[in-house]
Amino acid sequence: MAMDTLAEQIVIAGATRADAPAIHDLLRALARALDRPHDVRSTPDDIARYGFGASPSFETVIARRGTAAVGLALFFYEFSTWRGCPGVYVQDLYVDEMLRGTGLGRRLLAAVVAQAAGREARYLRLAVDAGNAAGLGFYGRLGFVAPQEQTLVLEGCDFAALVDG
Repeated sequence: MAMDTLAEQIVIAGATRADAPAIHDLLRALARALDRPHDVRSTPDDIARYGFGASPSFETVIARRGTAAVGLALFFYEFSTWRGCPGVYVQDLYVDEMLRGTGLGRRLLAAVVAQAAGREARYLRLAVDAGNAAGLGFYGRLGFVAPQEQTLVLEGCDFAALVDG
């Protein structure tokens, strides 16, 4: 089947709580693709709880070919004090290996931007693994640039110690 035909069969829509297992499966596929399968510590229950509760921490658009989940963009809203406007941060973007090169990644990002524009977002941020040459090339072709910043993480015991004083 031609790639154009495959891409035409894809439907992108906002995810629901019932999609939590599929979202988790796609996140695990992303981790495997990055050769980091052991880094995923979340569960489908975590996805359901934090993505679809009374005050969701994130939103997801999911791509389906028939009943099969073949891609996702998981994102949340943020505010830039320097830009003076709201934006959207894409935490995870994944496209099934068989559908890469069909434009699905761009379509998923476009779906995020369309949704975020309704909340007055005026920029999109994301991070890409430094060793992900294909991802870096894809984002570069779309016009993404690397800012003059470095992301740091505080978690676990150090996170708790900061709260405890």
